[in-house]
Amino acid sequence: MDKLIEHLKSIGLNEKEAKIYISLIKLGPQPVSVIAKKISMNRSSCYNLLDKLRQKGVVEKVIQENNMLFRSVEPGHVLDQLKGKRYELDSQIQNLGLVLKDFNELKSGYEVKPRVIFFQDETGLQNVLEDTFSSSEPLRCYASLDELSSMLPNYMPRYYKKRIKQKLRVRALYPATKKSFLHKKRDKIELRQSKLIPKEFDFHLDIMVYDNKVVMTSLKEKFGVSIESKEMADAQKKIFDLIWVAMEKFDKKTTAKFEKKFKNDVGKQNS
Repeated sequence: MDKLIEHLKSIGLNEKEAKIYISLIKLGPQPVSVIAKKISMNRSSCYNLLDKLRQKGVVEKVIQENNMLFRSVEPGHVLDQLKGKRYELDSQIQNLGLVLKDFNELKSGYEVKPRVIFFQDETGLQNVLEDTFSSSEPLRCYASLDELSSMLPNYMPRYYKKRIKQKLRVRALYPATKKSFLHKKRDKIELRQSKLIPKEFDFHLDIMVYDNKVVMTSLKEKFGVSIESKEMADAQKKIFDLIWVAMEKFDKKTTAKFEKKFKNDVGKQNS
């Protein structure tokens, strides 16, 4: 039961709505009174939730012998609805992508004022990461992999796959840790160039720079800010490029040392 509820929650139902849907699967068409009693809810609240489930397309209202009943939509049909929405959304994304350049040209005639957006929690961070797919150039990143992977363990693998699929390249600076080194070993297949920097520069802050945007995220505090400013982005790009060149020798030396130290781990990763 718990597993089914979690899956239903992942497609947009809350826990009470999921319980109603599962009850209707078990019971078949039933009046509100029976459904409410089954899930220990008052009739009025149950009716409101049933109406919301109708709007979501997972419950139907039927009349049998002058009685109003509710029944569940077959799970297979719900799946077909979700697939239809996905295809529609993919089409919308593709269509907007085709004219995105035209929209950007419309605002090129005036000076765009800097824009600052604050975000919190994992959802906010995921939204920011999704925005990177709009970048017209390789991303410049300072990243603390230990914290990022622990905060978004389920999302990050999907993000890497999507970034590779969209051929969005990255240049990244990582504090020299075992995890960063093993991550660096996947640079080629993950369309990335990365360099290791001294471990003491693990500032627990992730920074991404692309186009006219600078995004800074404190993973410990689950808080961040996105700044859209051409002047600030240009300055941050120059700072990144200076560090990139300065860390060339350190990166080669540290990578060579880690190659020997973590030889067995590299072999396991490649096997």
